[in-house]
Amino acid sequence: MADSSKEMPVILVTREDELRLVVARLRRAQRIAVDIESNGLFRYKATLCTMQLATTDEVVVVDTMATPLGALAELLGPDGPRKIVHDVSFDARILAEADLVLANVLDTSLAARMLGRTATGLASLLQSELGIAMDKTLQHHDWTERPLRSQQLHYLAGDVIHLEALADKLSAEIAERSGDRAVGDAVEEETRYRLAQSITAAGTVDPRPPYVRLKGIDRVPKEELPILRRLAEVREQKAKSLDVPPYKVIGPDVLFAIARAKPKTMADLARIKGAASGHRARAIAPSMLEAVAAGLADGGVIPAEERAMLERPRLPPAIVKTRRGRENRLTSWRKAEAKRRGVDEQVVLPGHVLQDLADLADDASLDAIAAVPGIGAFRVARDGAALLAALAAAPLDVESPGGPEGS
Repeated sequence: MADSSKEMPVILVTREDELRLVVARLRRAQRIAVDIESNGLFRYKATLCTMQLATTDEVVVVDTMATPLGALAELLGPDGPRKIVHDVSFDARILAEADLVLANVLDTSLAARMLGRTATGLASLLQSELGIAMDKTLQHHDWTERPLRSQQLHYLAGDVIHLEALADKLSAEIAERSGDRAVGDAVEEETRYRLAQSITAAGTVDPRPPYVRLKGIDRVPKEELPILRRLAEVREQKAKSLDVPPYKVIGPDVLFAIARAKPKTMADLARIKGAASGHRARAIAPSMLEAVAAGLADGGVIPAEERAMLERPRLPPAIVKTRRGRENRLTSWRKAEAKRRGVDEQVVLPGHVLQDLADLADDASLDAIAAVPGIGAFRVARDGAALLAALAAAPLDVESPGGPEGS
């Protein structure tokens, strides 16, 4: 199938008056496809660089670095047209940090997941559902670069031009497979949950020290933690000063290797792969050696509050066993229910909801179940009695009010 983004003209908006005219037109559409690009691969903190908007009639690229964005608020909010977005969580957070709250959304990634698709990336879905090969040539482009040229505009258009067709394909399958709207309700509820989570997280800063955030920190020997703590702080400060992501100063695997090797001289450091290669790593090499020495001087001790962040809470064995029992019963019920109804397990109960339910007491009330974020009133009405039974270890012989899926 040809890429229609090459055929449809792409409108570039760089001024507020142009944006107001575009918004006035788009407000009349029933649906608009929305995507954004940020600079998270190139800056210490990701910010909004472009926004792509598409209907069946036009494709618009907004240079969000060039114009005030206030005119977009009503369009993107709950009273605007339906927004089609692929993987809403990141976009919603970046938009919220630009004072734009996204609402009234269909997330095509979530729709595909609820339909049981295992590969839910946009490129994978466009290929599998529509036979369209997505252009990935500018996947790692720095979207702060200006001007935006024709090749870049058509690449940006490719992210939104097919979203409406993809939404139609997935929505038709949802309607076909769930006469009682179970799958559709699940998509809507999970989209609302993820939007709320992302908007709440907007503008927040991870309070944990840099080394605690490193993937794999839980496997680091305790005696290396003080060294890693000092090394990560050096890297973080350099990344801030250069306005680049920390990994672009020095990779996390290199930090682990330095903490493990405990180099004392520049020659020792140079023998560690990646520790002194590249101008950024070389620039902080003396500071890294100082960090190693300071970490060794700490004598294997890190602050108690940071150690608490690294250690999983030690609950009494009886409590752990009881919770595990609830989790196992909920998991078994979800699996059996999904099979009975012919839907994906996430439709029956998203993983985060299952975990929150397992944290409730055995004698939890229906109100407590209803208060779990993301569960949705439709699940409480349909499956509340079965969930109470699972929590209480009662026999799961409760017939769901909706009956078998598709019956």
